[in-house]
This record gives sequence, C-alpha cells and structure tokens, in this order.
Amino acid sequence: MDPSGELLAPLAFDLVGLIDVSDRFTSEAAAQLHHGLNTLHRLALEQEAREGLGEALAIAYYKAIVLLPNRSALMQAVADLLLRYRFLCALEGVDDRRAHTFWWRHGLDRELLESRSLHALAHLEASLQAEELCFGRHLADYFAVEPDCAAQRPPAAAMGFTGLELVLGHLWRFRRDHPPEPAGAERHLYLLAPPSHVAVVDTDQLCGLVAQLLPLLLSCCPDPEAVICAPLGTRKVSLSKQGLHSSSTYFDGGKSVPFSLNRSLDPYLVLTPSPLVHGTELRSAPLWFGPLLDSLSSLVFRDPLDYQLGEPAFRHQVLECRSPGSLLDVERGTAALLPTSRERCLVEGLLLRSGRARFALTPCHQFADRYARAQGLSGHGPSGVMNQSLLATAAGVLSTWRYERNFDSWSGRSADVARHPSLNFLAWEPRDSAAGSAARSLRIGPLTYSGYPSECKIEDLRLFALGEEVYAIGALILSRSRYRSWLPEISAEAAANNTIDDMLVVQSVGRLDPWRGDLSFLHLPVLHGLRDPEGAAVQRPRGFEKNWLLCPWRQGLALLYSVQPWQVFASENGLQHWQPVHDAPLQLPAGIQGPLRNSAHPFPLDGLEGQGRWGLVVHRRRQQSYIYDQYLLVLSAVTLEPLRISRVPVLSVNVEAVGLDRGFRKNPGVCYVSSVLVCDKEVQFYFNLFDCRTCVLSLPLADLRTMVDDDAQFSALSL
Repeated sequence: MDPSGELLAPLAFDLVGLIDVSDRFTSEAAAQLHHGLNTLHRLALEQEAREGLGEALAIAYYKAIVLLPNRSALMQAVADLLLRYRFLCALEGVDDRRAHTFWWRHGLDRELLESRSLHALAHLEASLQAEELCFGRHLADYFAVEPDCAAQRPPAAAMGFTGLELVLGHLWRFRRDHPPEPAGAERHLYLLAPPSHVAVVDTDQLCGLVAQLLPLLLSCCPDPEAVICAPLGTRKVSLSKQGLHSSSTYFDGGKSVPFSLNRSLDPYLVLTPSPLVHGTELRSAPLWFGPLLDSLSSLVFRDPLDYQLGEPAFRHQVLECRSPGSLLDVERGTAALLPTSRERCLVEGLLLRSGRARFALTPCHQFADRYARAQGLSGHGPSGVMNQSLLATAAGVLSTWRYERNFDSWSGRSADVARHPSLNFLAWEPRDSAAGSAARSLRIGPLTYSGYPSECKIEDLRLFALGEEVYAIGALILSRSRYRSWLPEISAEAAANNTIDDMLVVQSVGRLDPWRGDLSFLHLPVLHGLRDPEGAAVQRPRGFEKNWLLCPWRQGLALLYSVQPWQVFASENGLQHWQPVHDAPLQLPAGIQGPLRNSAHPFPLDGLEGQGRWGLVVHRRRQQSYIYDQYLLVLSAVTLEPLRISRVPVLSVNVEAVGLDRGFRKNPGVCYVSSVLVCDKEVQFYFNLFDCRTCVLSLPLADLRTMVDDDAQFSALSL
C-alpha cells in the first residue's frame, strides 16, 4: 500500500485507461505507482497481488506496446513499473497467480511486436555480448572463428568468488576470499533465486561465468548509484493444444524475452553500490534492468512449471527404488511380452528370425511412471519414452531416456521445439562392491544440466566411459537464427549440411555425475581433417552430422563420425581433439540404398573383450517417407574397418501389423536403435518405436553370430 493506506491496484487499472488518452496523466499515474511500489512490504505486496496489481501492470504494458511505441519516455515508465513489480515479487517470494494466469492467457499475443519492444528495454546487444562471453565462445572455438566480442575471460579466482551464502529469503551473496580490485570495489554481487534451485548449482562454474560477465554489466550501467538487476533466462509460456498450457525453455525462432512469462518468480543477478544488511533496501533502491544472462539461467534456475512435471521433479529429488529386478531385465517393463508372431509383431527383420528372440517394452516405462506417481504427479503411461541409452560399468548400470510431454515429439521447427519441450531422465543402479553385482537399489530422477545455454534442447544422449569417469555425447539443438546471431560465418555451411528445417545440430560432450544426476558441459569436439600430399590447408569438418559414437579403442577412444563416407577419428589425450583414422568411400551392395547413418554404439560380437569383431547398428531413412530401416555392420575391432553388412534390414517397422494395431503412434515409420548391450551371453537391442515408446529385443549372442557368418544374410565389405 502507499502511505495513504489506499491500494495501488485501482490506480494501476486507471493507468490502463489513461494510456493514449492523456500523456500527462499517464505520466503522473506512473510516477505515483512508482512511489507506491517503493513502500510495499511483503504483506502489502500479497494483498496487491490478490487485488490485481500485477495483472493491471501487465495489461498496461501490452497496451503501451501498441499505443506508445514512439513515446519512449512513457513506454519506459510503464515497462519499468512492470519489471520493478516482478522484481519485488521475486525478492519477497510472492507468487502472483492472478498475473501468472494473465501471462498464460495472453503470452503469445503480438509475439513479434512484444519481443522487439522488450529487446530494446533489455539491452539486446549487451545480451548477445554476454552470450559470446559464455557459451558462444565455445561455438566459436569449435568452428575456428572469432566472435565479434573478443574480450578476455578473467578466471573466477581473479575476482575472488568462492561460493554463495544465504542473506535472506531468496537472496544470496557471492563470497570473496579477498577484497575486490579497485575496478570492481564499488559493486557488491548477489544472486536472487529460490534455495531449492540453488541447491543443485555447480558453484565453481557459476562463479566462473559471473566473473566473465561482471565487467560487461559494470560497463553497461550509466548510473553508479543504481542497483543493476540482470534477469536470468528467457523461458516463456506457449500453447500446445487448445486449452492446454506447456512451458518452454527454448528460443522461439530466436526471439527471446527479458523475463519469463511462465514464471511466477524470476531469478536475477544483482549488483549493488553498497553491501545489503537486510535485503529490504532493495525495495526503494533505484533499479537499472540489465541485459539477459541466458547461460547463467541454465545453472541457477529450474522452473517448477516446466514440462508440467511439477515442483518435486525440478528440485531434482531422487527416487530410491528397492525391489528385485534390474535395468537390464527385459521382461520387467510389461506383465507379458509383446507379440512376436509375424502377423502381429510391430517390427520385422533378421533379428526376429531367431526362434529365441524376445520383444518387450523396456523397464524405463515402468520406472518413469513410478517416479511420477511417487512425486504425486500424473503417470507417464506406456508412451512418451524414447532414445534410451545404457552403460554397464564396474560401478553399476546407468540409463538415460527422453520423455516427451503428452507424447508430442518435435517436428524440427524451432517454434515446435518451444511448444513441445522434453525431459531427460537418469536411472542409476549402483553395484554392491561387496557382492560384486548390481544392488537391489535404483536411483531415478530428472537429469540436470550445467553450462549449456538455457534455450537449447539436448537429446539423443549416448553414454560412454573413460576410466572411472562417465560421459555422454548428445545432440545440442538451437534455432538457426540463434546460431546466426552468434556465428554468422557458419550460416551458409549450416544451410548446406543441415536438414532439420530451421534448427541446427552440433554434437557436444558432457561429464555425467550419477550421484548428483548432473550433465556438465565440457566442450564441442574438434575434428581435425586429413591433409593431402601437397600439404593443403586442413578443411574444417561439418559440425552437423548427428549421432557420433565414442568407444574405447586401443589405448584411447575412437569416434565413429560418418558411415558414408567411412570416417573414423581417434584420440589418445582427452576428449577434445580428434585425429583422422579412416576417410574413404564405403561401397554398399547393390541391393542396399544409402545413405547410411550411425544409430547406436558398437558392441562386441566375439566375446566381451572385443578383440575380434564389433557389431555396429546403422540406419537409413527411406526416400519420401519417415520409415527407418536398421542394418548391422560388422567391424574389425583392431582396425575399425567394415567387414560385413546385412543384406536386408535387421530391424524395421512391420507396416502390415501397424495397420492392424490400435496403439498410439506419433510417427508410425520410426524404428530407431539407440543402444545395444551384451549381457549374460545375450545381446539386447534398445530401439525407439514410433517416437513414443522404447522397446528391447533380446536374443542369444550365438544366434546373432550365426546370422553374421551366413553369406546368404550378410555381404562382405571393404574400403
């Protein structure tokens, strides 16, 4: 309330009526509201929220976008009221559900106009510089180009940041080991974010990013006495179906907004000219809203409403399941095996010809549903689970899978990616060190990410191990316009080599912490090209081939990049720089129509040591259709040269059976192998079926070797 004791909400609704009627009274009403906001305490703010203050300011802002575009002073005043109000709600922890409902109802109205207006107020150019200092520099390094902003990145230690300590409520102070340098002495640094989300922050990485961004923020603000409030993230509400809401964590065509429309509480990086004693000083302080800091958002905030999975999932609470069975138990996913008779089986191919083949849903469907029910969420059901990856290590068995909300798989257009977000789950079954086998305990939770840009989509994870560390290589997907704003040099190359509409794909490597359930971004692998005999310059490789496969080889790792041509790289010193081993055309038998692409990591055919031959599942997409056929390549484990290939698909959709089946199908032609494991003399093929469920086909390894050695079923290959 203001000093007179009257509510501010009626005055805010009066402001809506005054816009474009009287500039003078609009300005006076805005000034009165600004003064009133400076005096609000928590109880008064809660009452104002119930009376509709936030809703009125949102309406006024929308009206100002349309009617005040050429009156910058009034537009700035109205926008500042809205931003200040949302900042106060975040500071006091007030959840304005009434205003939130308005954003849900109108969040997509005049989207382009809205984004342009908010860009101007949120210092878009400075936001782009911030991203270049963070994730954009990784892209520049990968593609061997320099971003426009070539500022040096100071280490966190140079700024003296060592961690966070709670001040009050949602306000955290960055600790320093020693006094700051004179250049930064006039500012004190804070983070405004809920404790439940800060609990999963990688503090070292957060401090490192803040150290990079602090000089930019200080240079942007013209007022040394103002409090700099830099909003974190660009999530906004979007609609998937009539009457249903979904939440987006990605850019929609590269058009970001400076605060999250689907968040009731926004996170901020806050810089003050003097130390805060109680935090209440921020209520009446002069605020200057700085540029967006998207890369920080991916570290410090997980919206409880994202993916409609609720608050428990994004507190990253791990569900402990103690029951018999295993991630590798192929009969655990359903009460009975799915039909395997030729007339009724949904898939066909060479693998089904083994009389001992078994076909079922994978256990991850049951585990995902159990996780949802244990957290009080709606069950996932038997669909919406895809692209499962498994890894068996000495420490235990790990698995990831992607869950698509409401079974809505994205189409490859950035707007659709925004409307159909997905969530990667992690399940870990630690081994009992005393018993030497998997313990009867399973940890399940949503996979978190550190260091990735908040607007990207991460999918098609492929797990691998190097020593005692676990890693994943995955497809990192962003809008083409977003890449172009970072690195215009690659836009032509991207257009020529990428087939996913307005989205671009690069492969990234991350380190996986099974206990924390966190995938931490490391870098984008650098592939060094072959030099010709005359010493021509190295050609920069394409960065848009999906599903690179990494596996142990000799004393290091091998990276299987492309099937046609056959391109293999190797590394002995880490995961970043890769040298070519093979780069030659692969001539296929006349009956196989290419091109072929990688599907799942190689597996040993002649014993678990892998000293003989490896099996490698590859796929082709039929022309003018969305049907995937899976073939099996046989490789030399010593040289990584292709030796044999199946004459017909080993796995594909049974079109006749699909026509009779009444089950849900997102894309009826999809049959895509994502992981292969050899376990107890059996080989298990995990595959995404119809882009909505993951199945597993298991058969004895001896049966598969018999097929491979049969010249009638497999053809010889050579480079």
